[in-house]
Amino acid sequence: MTWRRIAPWVILVVLVGAIIVDLPFDVLGSGVRTRLGLDLQGGQRVTLAVVPQPGQEVTEDQVNTARDIIERRVGGIGVSEPQVRTETSGDGTRRIVVEVPGATDEDQVRSLVGSTGQLQFIDPQGQTLTDEQDIKDLIASGAVRVIFDGGQIDPSSVAPTTDSGRLAVVFSLREQGSDAWCTFTTANVNRPGPIALDGRVITTPTINGAICGGQTVITVGSAGEAGETERTNLYNTLRFGALPVSLQEIGFDEVDPTLGAGFLGQALIAGGIGLLLVMIFMISYYRLPGVLAALALIFYTLVNYAVFRLIGVTLTLAGVAAFILSIGMAVDANILIFERLKEEIRAGKTLGPAIEAGFNRAWSSILDSNVSTILVAAWLYWQGTTVVRGFALVLIIGVLISMFSAVTVTRTMLRYVVRTSWGRRIELYHVER
Repeated sequence: MTWRRIAPWVILVVLVGAIIVDLPFDVLGSGVRTRLGLDLQGGQRVTLAVVPQPGQEVTEDQVNTARDIIERRVGGIGVSEPQVRTETSGDGTRRIVVEVPGATDEDQVRSLVGSTGQLQFIDPQGQTLTDEQDIKDLIASGAVRVIFDGGQIDPSSVAPTTDSGRLAVVFSLREQGSDAWCTFTTANVNRPGPIALDGRVITTPTINGAICGGQTVITVGSAGEAGETERTNLYNTLRFGALPVSLQEIGFDEVDPTLGAGFLGQALIAGGIGLLLVMIFMISYYRLPGVLAALALIFYTLVNYAVFRLIGVTLTLAGVAAFILSIGMAVDANILIFERLKEEIRAGKTLGPAIEAGFNRAWSSILDSNVSTILVAAWLYWQGTTVVRGFALVLIIGVLISMFSAVTVTRTMLRYVVRTSWGRRIELYHVER
C-alpha cells in the first residue's frame, strides 16, 4: 500500500487524536493538561541565603553551580521553566531565588531546593537504626561508621526502576565505593545496610547477598503517589548531586501571575485574529488552494496545541508569542507551493501534473528554509535561559508540524479536489495566463 493511499487515514487519525487531546477536560484520564508559566498562573517562590561555613570562602562559580543544580532538580519533578536566579542584597549577602510555576507540594519544593543531597552508606556497627532516624550525632561520635558517601555514585547511572514490585532507584558506584560496598555486604549478609541522606536514615534495606560490581538498587516504597514522590526526590537528589554551598531558607511565599489569565485571553484573541487574517489572505489571493491551505492551517493549530499538552510544554509569554508567530510561518510552505503551481500551469501543464510538479519542485526550498529555522532555534534551546528555551521549543515544534500540514495535508486535499469536475476549473486557481 502506497503512502498516497494511507495518507488520508493518517491525517484523519492525527486530527481526531488532536481534537481529543485539545478538549478542556481529560477524556482519557491520562492527566494531560495545559501547562502555564509563572507569568500566567503564578506559583511558589523560595528564597535561599548562601551561608558560608567557618573558614570557607564562597566563590561566584559555586553560587552559580548551586543555582544550576537547583534548576535541574526542580525540572526533574515535572515542572517546566522554573525561574532560578541569583541576587546580592545591600549588605553583600548572596541569595538564590527559586520560582516554581504551578507547584502545589510545598514540602517537596522545599526539600529539593534546600537539600545538600549528601548520601551516606552506613555501617551500623551493632546499632539498631530506623527510618527517619537522625544519626548525625552517632556519626560524629563514631558509634556508626560511614562506609562511603554519595561522591562514589556515577550520576549518569542513576535511574528510576522497580524491584520486586516496589519502586526503586538504581545506580552504579565508582571503583573505590564499589570495593568498600562489596566488602561490607559480603560480611553482612541478612543484616541491615542503612542508607542516610543528609544525616537522616532514609531506608534500612536487608542485604540479601554480596553486592559486588558496583550496581545498587535502593527501594523506597510501593506504587502510589507517596512512593512516586519519594522516588522522585531520591532520584533527583542523587542524579543532580550535592550543592557546593550551604543554603538557608529565608523566605517562602506564593507568587501571583505577573500577567494573569487576562493576558492569556488577550493572547488567544490575538492568535485567533492572526489566524483569521492569514486565512482571508490565502483564500482571497489563491482561491481554491487558499481554502485548502486554510483548512490545513486549522489542522496545524489543533495538532500543534495537542503536542504542547502531550509533552508538557509550558506556555509563558515567550511561548505564546512563538505559537502566534508560528501560525504566520505555517503558510510559508503553501505560498511557495502555490506560486510554483501557477508557474507550471502557465508553462502549459494540465492541472494534475502541475500540482505534483509544484509540490516536488518547491520541496527543496521549503526544506532549506525550515531546516535553517530549526538549527537557529536548536542553538537557542541549547544555549538559552529557561524563557528563551521555551520560545525555541515552541518554534521548533511549530516548524516541524507546519512542514507536515503544508506538504502532506494540503497536497492530499488537492489530489482529491482535482478528481472532481468543479475542482478542475482553472479559474479557481487564480492563474493569469
